[in-house]
Amino acid sequence: MKTRIKDLRLEKKLSQQALAKNLSLNQSTLSKIESEQSIPDASLVSDLSRFFRVSTDYVLYLAEERLNADLLLANNMFHLKKYRNHMSMYQRLNPIQQKACDHFMQSMLGIGELI
Repeated sequence: MKTRIKDLRLEKKLSQQALAKNLSLNQSTLSKIESEQSIPDASLVSDLSRFFRVSTDYVLYLAEERLNADLLLANNMFHLKKYRNHMSMYQRLNPIQQKACDHFMQSMLGIGELI
């Protein structure tokens, strides 16, 4: 089964070993998949899709579009959940803790005071 895994990996300048490590996968398994000696299972295709931020159809040469509407919506929902969770935690902080949190984030981003 032909996949775009190798192309996507090379775009990111990753070795097979580095990609395999990121996916908790054996490098020889990845090598076999890239050389079409083995077929990736659905779970791996899904993991690759998330890792490279492309649709599963794109990984499997079933589409030329890198992203589809469902994947974009899923990504947006994931980030919205994270945002809501962070805001909920922030709101539970007292004003002094919120200010410390603000300063920490600004220092992490290398920006001056915004608030």
